[in-house]
Amino acid sequence: MNVVLERVKQGPGAAIHFVKDRLKKPEQSEVDRLAAGQGALLMMNGKKLAVYKDEAGTLHAMSPVCRHWACIVDWNPAEKTWDCPCHGSRYDAMGHVIHGPAKKDLQHEAIEG
Repeated sequence: MNVVLERVKQGPGAAIHFVKDRLKKPEQSEVDRLAAGQGALLMMNGKKLAVYKDEAGTLHAMSPVCRHWACIVDWNPAEKTWDCPCHGSRYDAMGHVIHGPAKKDLQHEAIEG
Protein backbone atom coordinates (compact mmCIF):
# COMPACT_ATOMS: atom_id res chain seq x y z
CA MET A 1 0.00 0.00 0.00
CA ASN A 2 2.97 2.34 0.55
CA VAL A 3 3.65 2.19 -3.18
CA VAL A 4 0.21 3.63 -3.95
CA LEU A 5 0.74 6.42 -1.41
CA GLU A 6 4.04 7.29 -3.06
CA ARG A 7 2.25 7.51 -6.42
CA VAL A 8 -0.36 9.85 -4.93
CA LYS A 9 2.47 12.15 -3.84
CA GLN A 10 3.74 12.15 -7.45
CA GLY A 11 0.37 13.46 -8.60
CA PRO A 12 -3.01 11.98 -9.37
CA GLY A 13 -2.03 10.86 -12.88
CA ALA A 14 0.70 8.51 -11.68
CA ALA A 15 -1.52 7.01 -8.98
CA ILE A 16 -4.40 6.49 -11.41
CA HIS A 17 -2.15 4.73 -13.97
CA PHE A 18 -0.53 2.59 -11.27
CA VAL A 19 -3.89 1.18 -10.12
CA LYS A 20 -5.75 1.17 -13.46
CA ASP A 21 -2.93 -0.61 -15.31
CA ARG A 22 -2.96 -3.47 -12.85
CA LEU A 23 -6.71 -3.95 -13.32
CA LYS A 24 -6.65 -3.64 -17.12
CA LYS A 25 -6.78 -6.91 -18.99
CA PRO A 26 -4.00 -7.69 -21.49
CA GLU A 27 -4.69 -6.82 -25.11
CA GLN A 28 -4.92 -10.45 -26.18
CA SER A 29 -4.14 -13.88 -24.86
CA GLU A 30 -3.12 -15.74 -28.00
CA VAL A 31 0.49 -15.29 -29.00
CA ASP A 32 -0.29 -16.68 -32.47
CA ARG A 33 -2.25 -13.51 -33.23
CA LEU A 34 0.82 -11.32 -32.65
CA ALA A 35 2.29 -10.20 -35.98
CA ALA A 36 6.04 -10.18 -36.64
CA GLY A 37 7.54 -6.81 -35.72
CA GLN A 38 4.82 -6.07 -33.18
CA GLY A 39 4.40 -6.15 -29.43
CA ALA A 40 1.49 -6.54 -27.03
CA LEU A 41 0.64 -7.13 -23.42
CA LEU A 42 -0.22 -10.82 -23.20
CA MET A 43 -1.15 -13.34 -20.54
CA MET A 44 1.35 -16.19 -20.64
CA ASN A 45 1.59 -18.91 -18.01
CA GLY A 46 -0.67 -16.87 -15.74
CA LYS A 47 1.46 -13.70 -15.93
CA LYS A 48 0.93 -10.41 -17.74
CA LEU A 49 3.97 -9.90 -19.98
CA ALA A 50 5.19 -7.38 -22.54
CA VAL A 51 5.86 -9.60 -25.56
CA TYR A 52 7.59 -8.60 -28.78
CA LYS A 53 7.71 -10.86 -31.85
CA ASP A 54 10.77 -10.02 -33.96
CA GLU A 55 10.83 -10.22 -37.76
CA ALA A 56 12.12 -13.81 -37.60
CA GLY A 57 9.13 -14.80 -35.46
CA THR A 58 11.07 -15.20 -32.21
CA LEU A 59 9.21 -14.10 -29.08
CA HIS A 60 10.88 -11.85 -26.52
CA ALA A 61 9.05 -11.52 -23.19
CA MET A 62 9.62 -8.88 -20.55
CA SER A 63 7.97 -7.71 -17.40
CA PRO A 64 5.63 -4.85 -18.35
CA VAL A 65 6.58 -3.02 -15.14
CA CYS A 66 8.49 0.21 -15.81
CA ARG A 67 11.74 0.31 -13.88
CA HIS A 68 11.16 3.92 -12.77
CA TRP A 69 7.90 4.03 -10.77
CA ALA A 70 6.47 0.57 -11.56
CA CYS A 71 3.67 1.65 -13.89
CA ILE A 72 2.69 -0.75 -16.69
CA VAL A 73 4.14 0.08 -20.11
CA ASP A 74 2.07 0.16 -23.30
CA TRP A 75 3.10 -0.91 -26.81
CA ASN A 76 3.50 2.03 -29.22
CA PRO A 77 3.00 0.50 -32.70
CA ALA A 78 4.03 3.66 -34.58
CA GLU A 79 7.44 3.85 -32.90
CA LYS A 80 7.75 0.16 -32.02
CA THR A 81 8.55 1.04 -28.41
CA TRP A 82 7.27 0.25 -24.94
CA ASP A 83 6.12 3.55 -23.41
CA CYS A 84 5.36 4.29 -19.77
CA PRO A 85 2.26 6.46 -19.34
CA CYS A 86 3.31 7.75 -15.91
CA HIS A 87 6.55 9.67 -16.45
CA GLY A 88 7.45 9.13 -20.10
CA SER A 89 10.13 6.45 -19.94
CA ARG A 90 10.54 4.66 -23.25
CA TYR A 91 12.07 1.28 -24.06
CA ASP A 92 12.90 -0.22 -27.43
CA ALA A 93 11.10 -3.36 -28.60
CA MET A 94 13.62 -5.53 -26.75
CA GLY A 95 13.11 -3.63 -23.48
CA HIS A 96 16.26 -1.47 -23.49
CA VAL A 97 15.90 2.07 -22.10
CA ILE A 98 15.96 4.69 -24.84
CA HIS A 99 14.53 7.62 -22.84
CA GLY A 100 14.37 8.15 -19.07
CA PRO A 101 13.70 8.79 -16.30
CA ALA A 102 14.03 4.97 -16.08
CA LYS A 103 17.66 3.89 -15.90
CA LYS A 104 17.26 0.10 -16.06
CA ASP A 105 15.98 -2.04 -18.93
CA LEU A 106 12.73 -3.97 -18.62
CA GLN A 107 13.30 -7.27 -16.86
CA HIS A 108 13.35 -10.18 -19.33
CA GLU A 109 11.16 -13.19 -18.60
CA ALA A 110 11.64 -16.80 -19.71
CA ILE A 111 8.75 -18.25 -21.69
CA GLU A 112 8.01 -21.70 -22.92
CA GLY A 113 8.30 -21.86 -26.67
